[in-house]
Amino acid sequence: MKKIRLTTLFLAFWLALNPAFAGEGVKSQDDATDLAELDENPVAKLIRLQIEDNVQFGFGPDNGTLNFLRIEPTVAFNLSKRLSLVTRAIFPIVHQPFPQPADGVGEIGLQLFLAPRKKSNLFWGFGPAFVFPSATKEILGTEKWSAGPSAVLGYRAGRWVFGTIVNQLWSYAGADDRKDVNAMTLRPFVYFNFSHGWFLVSSPSIVASWNADDANHLWLIPVGGGVGKLFKLGSKGKGIKTSIEAYDHVKAPAIGPDWQLRFQLTFLFPR
Repeated sequence: MKKIRLTTLFLAFWLALNPAFAGEGVKSQDDATDLAELDENPVAKLIRLQIEDNVQFGFGPDNGTLNFLRIEPTVAFNLSKRLSLVTRAIFPIVHQPFPQPADGVGEIGLQLFLAPRKKSNLFWGFGPAFVFPSATKEILGTEKWSAGPSAVLGYRAGRWVFGTIVNQLWSYAGADDRKDVNAMTLRPFVYFNFSHGWFLVSSPSIVASWNADDANHLWLIPVGGGVGKLFKLGSKGKGIKTSIEAYDHVKAPAIGPDWQLRFQLTFLFPR
């Protein structure tokens, strides 16, 4: 299994580094690459609809497959000449094989970011994050209302874009017989952009559950990355961005998962 995971990671990066994917290489930017870089800024002024499927292998005592399909619409609004409000909703659809098989909608999240409208290589945003007890089955959620701060910080340097999104959640209401929520999610991102919309990406979702029963359940730390491409639609700046990534979980709870594949499809509508 370890060899399969390493082979998958190597294949993803080899495909991305193949000169055929870079066209005539890294000599000049183009419209597709410009639009890809715009999407790599989480607080950019655009409308995006992202569909992300995370297939996680080696979960539970029977090494089952855990699946999170996330539908994430993001819309930016102008509040003033200097500030915009970026809203990002997260609708998860979950398949869970352990501790009991279950399929359904998970807990819906909402992130709100205040961000400067001025274009700059340095970009940032901050605001509140919320999670609602909307799971269609008890086993798929915490049955808690949770909220906390969220922030984005990033920088564009030539063909590189890097930064992170972080949020901390605490529960403040909900079922008394369920454990309180006290968790942090950290999603660093690094992109390298080739010509014609091709790019390399590493954007692992690192999770810390501060209420874990023991240290073995505290962290989930993936390491890896993948390759993607943006396809322009017509002449009005619209596009579709696709990517495939593989991550090895170098730190995970005792029940797993051991590794994951991530598939993304994003529809972009610049404003």
